[in-house]
Amino acid sequence: MANLIALVYNWWNFYARLYDSEHHREAITSRPALLSGVGRLLRHGGQRTVKVSLQHEKAGLIGEAIRMVSNTLARVNAIAERWTVEQRWTLLLTHILRHWLGGKWIGELPPGAERLLSG
Repeated sequence: MANLIALVYNWWNFYARLYDSEHHREAITSRPALLSGVGRLLRHGGQRTVKVSLQHEKAGLIGEAIRMVSNTLARVNAIAERWTVEQRWTLLLTHILRHWLGGKWIGELPPGAERLLSG
């Protein structure tokens, strides 16, 4: 059970670093803030959209953080569309840990990856 809890904690830490890579966010404080919204699935014109209504007093800041994470993941998806799963994880982890890697790349640099890491 401890291994499972540590794994979830580490994934949450990576998620929080997608919008703030320079600070370590404790799950006990960041999770309630980032998970305080109510989501609704909207279907229109053959597209599905999730609309989130934030219930937190700092809804503006939290909404901006969630938009940054969403935009980063959308850019990764657009750039890495034809890459292998290993290359996608390499790109995502390099992006998340770029503050500590000092410009180094985890593994081999796939084509087009520099576009994401430069932003």
